Amino acid sequence: MKRLVVTTCLPLLFIAVMSFHYIPKLLHEILGVTWLLFVLLHLYQNRSWLKNLLQGSWNFWRLFGTVIDGLLITGVLVIVLSGLGISNYLLKEVMPLAIQRSMALHQYHVSLPYALLVLSGLHWGLHWQGWQKQWQKRISWSLSPLGGRLLAVGAAAFVLVVGVWGSFMNRLGDRLMMKHIFATEATNQPGEVYVLLLAGMLGLYVFGGIALSKIGKYRRK
Repeated sequence: MKRLVVTTCLPLLFIAVMSFHYIPKLLHEILGVTWLLFVLLHLYQNRSWLKNLLQGSWNFWRLFGTVIDGLLITGVLVIVLSGLGISNYLLKEVMPLAIQRSMALHQYHVSLPYALLVLSGLHWGLHWQGWQKQWQKRISWSLSPLGGRLLAVGAAAFVLVVGVWGSFMNRLGDRLMMKHIFATEATNQPGEVYVLLLAGMLGLYVFGGIALSKIGKYRRK
């Protein structure tokens, strides 16, 4: 149950942290530190992954998943450390002024979360089957085959539309190229719409990860 709670809280906290335009700055910093603690707990719960890195055979798909996980860990560290460096509250009194005013740290902290959104979605999608089984153990529901298909198609269509729309509204391409952007069409929307766009973007790349996972299984047969 603890693993399931951590897995569920991670994307919720991440989206909350990314919604810094709509929440008090102190709360943003507190949520960021809380999110880091959950990330560390998630890594501890999956420490067997680290132990098994030097074991077994390697193929393209294992390498691909490992690269995604490595980039995720690196991205989390850079985002959190840069955020602590430019902290306006938690570490303001102890952080040197030169670090607090570093434009590079500001740029990393503002742009990299969007890369992490993509990587998180892919990571979640690649491991979707395992997480789905965890949910099914805790929540039982029954749908007819037709109802299940309609629900799946409806959810996929909704996520696809909102995810693509959110990517354009947030200027995802420019964010990934580390362009200096203060505000976008997405940040000009009400907070509820902004959160929905972020959730749609995350869901879009979850579907991408699921698709890649299925391709990998097909290739291994």
